[in-house]
Amino acid sequence: MSMRQKVDLVAVDYYEQELKFQEKINHSLQSNELKEPLTWNVSQEQFVLDFPSQFDGKQIKGEVFFLRQSDKSLDKKIGIPINNSLSKVISTKELEKGVYKIEITWEVMEVEYYNEGIIRIN
Repeated sequence: MSMRQKVDLVAVDYYEQELKFQEKINHSLQSNELKEPLTWNVSQEQFVLDFPSQFDGKQIKGEVFFLRQSDKSLDKKIGIPINNSLSKVISTKELEKGVYKIEITWEVMEVEYYNEGIIRIN
């Protein structure tokens, strides 16, 4: 009887989503293996990323995805420009006040990393 049951996937691109999720896990593991973690803080009108000192002088690129779980129309993706600085400052002037989940994807010397967290924009 189970062989005659129709099984629909929840999403049409389920397998593609699963592969992306696995990539996040792999990149997160890369981040966990670093000697120093990526850190961030939110101050007045700024979101500051501080990258591990082991990447001093290396080109760092990536993006930060600000996810507003209460209203997806407020989601914002901001690129991290390529440069050799260990600190990246992102203006939060364009973001509405509130709580955001952040997803940070970044790359150094062709190795990809992933971090996430929760922040509050005041």
